Amino acid sequence: MVAVAAALGTATARALGPVTCAAEKQFWLLSTPIDRGAFLRPTVAAGLLAGAVAGAVAGRLAAFVAAPADRVAFVLVAAALGVGAVALPVLVQCRILAPAPVTVLIRVCPVVGAAAAVAGVAGVAVPPPGPAVAAGAWAAGALLGAVALVSCGRIGAPEWATAAETTTALSVSATALDPAPLFDLVERRRWLRRASRRSRALPHTRISALVGSDLLRLTRRPAPTALAFAGVLGSAAVAAVVPAPAAAVLHLAAVFTVATVSAAGLREVCREPDFAGLLGMGDRQLRLSLSVFPGAVATVAAAVTALASDVSTVSVAIGLVGGCAAAYRLRTRPPIGYDGLNLVTAVGQLPVDLLRQWCRGPDLLVASAWLAAVLA
Repeated sequence: MVAVAAALGTATARALGPVTCAAEKQFWLLSTPIDRGAFLRPTVAAGLLAGAVAGAVAGRLAAFVAAPADRVAFVLVAAALGVGAVALPVLVQCRILAPAPVTVLIRVCPVVGAAAAVAGVAGVAVPPPGPAVAAGAWAAGALLGAVALVSCGRIGAPEWATAAETTTALSVSATALDPAPLFDLVERRRWLRRASRRSRALPHTRISALVGSDLLRLTRRPAPTALAFAGVLGSAAVAAVVPAPAAAVLHLAAVFTVATVSAAGLREVCREPDFAGLLGMGDRQLRLSLSVFPGAVATVAAAVTALASDVSTVSVAIGLVGGCAAAYRLRTRPPIGYDGLNLVTAVGQLPVDLLRQWCRGPDLLVASAWLAAVLA
């Protein structure tokens, strides 16, 4: 869990900048002879502090589940990893560190977490970190943080512009209560990092071509699905030691997460009616074709978590069906509309129609989680 959290934190910090400047700040930084490092240092320090707090919280949650012998050292190691998760992207912005090592680190952390989860399920004892490991982790984290603080004056305008795009998309998503602008920007950048690829011929039939497009997306960018399966292995390890109702909920969450991550093609087609019309298929046939691959991946995830936990067959079936159905409802949700009903109350307006649109998918997920926990 800590390894997956470290990978997610590093990827999030790299996507957000993490050092960015608004347009009015960029004017002073670029056109006046002020000390750029002194101007940016408070932002870097705040990011490092936020990383340490987030790492400590993740480590405390993991220590509550795993119950290691030395919980303080475990939490300290997680906090040091949080500091490093912010410092490394800052060093990339400073052009001291190349982006490739950070990318490799993001990919290695889930593998380490999955290996630890498999070892725990197999009964292999994994020694928890002690005071020496905590001291070494904090020495490395403090060194990376100090270098980031000293070198932040090297961050240039291209790095600010890249981070400003993400900050703007995040602001728009928060204002519109719709994460689609932020997700679209992150998705576009990830595909741009893939650069050019050799074209491959898809099958001639339309249904086979749609299924093949999902498989091709997986082969060209396997990181999201691999990260989701690392989370599935972690959920399986936790489900093996928690009570049956909690294991049933974890089983459902694993299925829903994997199905949602794998249904990117379904989301893109359902969000663009014009593009769906060019494919020359009915809506039902088109959606069912693009649901084949997410359903198969979700079935594998359900089998992994079911074998590791002691829950009833009915709960496993509910988790599989409910998780896939909730992911389908979420991915086929049309774009958010803001012209619906607003209920005027004594404390302000309540966007009833907006809440209804947001509940498409999570409503079925909550209902399935309750039913699976009751029948576990």
